[in-house]
Amino acid sequence: MVDSASALAAPGPMVLLEQALADLDAAILFSADAQAPSHTVVTVHGMEDPRASGALGRYLVGALAGAVDIDASLCEALLAHGTDRRAELASTVEGIIGKTNVFDTPDAQLFRDTRRNAWIGEGIGHALLMLAARHETSFIQGRLRTLSAVHPTPTRQGLDSVSTYVSQGVLAVGIGESKATCSYGSEQLTEAAKLFAQADEGVYGPDLRAELAAFRRFLPDELAIQVSDSLWSQNRCYLPMLVHQDEFNVMARRPTLAGLAPPIERRRLIVLRLTAFHAFFDAVADAMRAAVPEVVC
Repeated sequence: MVDSASALAAPGPMVLLEQALADLDAAILFSADAQAPSHTVVTVHGMEDPRASGALGRYLVGALAGAVDIDASLCEALLAHGTDRRAELASTVEGIIGKTNVFDTPDAQLFRDTRRNAWIGEGIGHALLMLAARHETSFIQGRLRTLSAVHPTPTRQGLDSVSTYVSQGVLAVGIGESKATCSYGSEQLTEAAKLFAQADEGVYGPDLRAELAAFRRFLPDELAIQVSDSLWSQNRCYLPMLVHQDEFNVMARRPTLAGLAPPIERRRLIVLRLTAFHAFFDAVADAMRAAVPEVVC
């Protein structure tokens, strides 16, 4: 006989986080690849489904709480527990997204646009890559195997994401840069392209080697032996992701993207256009605040 109290008990944090990824996966759809003159365009649909914003908020809190491992799996080993850790996480979340969604001064709006929305935009990219570890999507050309951690602060410099994925038994490195902007999509894509040009020049070599050294221990032997200093330079994929509202021509030729070293199918612009930009980010922020006591018990 099942105890009635147990039957009514709330699901544990790991169950909630698994469900969050499942809800996100059910809500969104990746378009087929479209080849522009300088890059490949992949469009993400359905992110404004209420399931998606709620799932993102919960997932992002889980990532901050240590529930995402390097092999892109959910893992309870490092998940924060207890009252003190819950207060610590609540303070971290508040520092990232603010106490409320009221931004009625120029400074508050600057925080919203350059910190809160920027960090959530990065988190969206991280969550979508997590889905690519569960099944193949158009985000990358294969199955994701390892993924760097989401940044714990909005202002941390460097690459937004580093990942490895496998296509036909060959390991490749994904390098991601996410931008979130209501009205300046074209300009922000140019900024992302400049970062990839720096990667081509070797500016991020030390960062990439450090990530690959950590990844190597999480890969099976047949993939681990493919990890070398030359992997990121010879077999890499650039993944700019743009979350925006106002339309611009995502198919136009971008000279900086055109000049990058990887072939065009590995210059993949992930486009996520919203009809209500600020309302979407407000919804994700609300979901994050609500998720803190669910994730850290």
